[in-house]
Amino acid sequence: MELECLPEGMQYLTSLRTLVLSFCTELVSLPRSLKFLTKLEHLEINGCDKINLEMEAEGERNKYLQLSLRTFSLCQLDALTDLPRLLLQGSSSTLQQLRIIWCKNLSVLPAWLLNLTSLHKLEIVGCRKLSALPEGIGRLPNLRVLASRRCPQLSKRYRENGGEDWHKIAHIQKVVITDED
Repeated sequence: MELECLPEGMQYLTSLRTLVLSFCTELVSLPRSLKFLTKLEHLEINGCDKINLEMEAEGERNKYLQLSLRTFSLCQLDALTDLPRLLLQGSSSTLQQLRIIWCKNLSVLPAWLLNLTSLHKLEIVGCRKLSALPEGIGRLPNLRVLASRRCPQLSKRYRENGGEDWHKIAHIQKVVITDED
């Protein structure tokens, strides 16, 4: 039997700091109770083919969703076409590392990504349809590491020698742009 949903009673896991969901191929959504996990620091979602990460907004309450994620990894999510806004913006002042790995249908990073003011590291691997970083990515005040591997459109656009938009990221402390692993 495949797991289709996580239990709604997750709000009682008040000390939970790490949640890893790997290859739950029938999982379609995260529980609404996730918003109560205010101590959750590390969330990794890997190979959950059917998952929809857009949490339903419950009136104005979710508008101010407050999470404490420090690292968020999205790996091998074929259905992902957009980043989960409520999850990420709910951690805008705490999120330090965002990893987007082998999300083959992700084609754009939204402008609101610039609200992640604590982001230190952005790692993007194997997102072949991704053609650009958000305008103003260089203005993220704490971004120290930007890594893009196996993203041919990003590699062409942001490469150090001859990339049309290299100047937009050149001041970031460590930039790794390559078509290799």
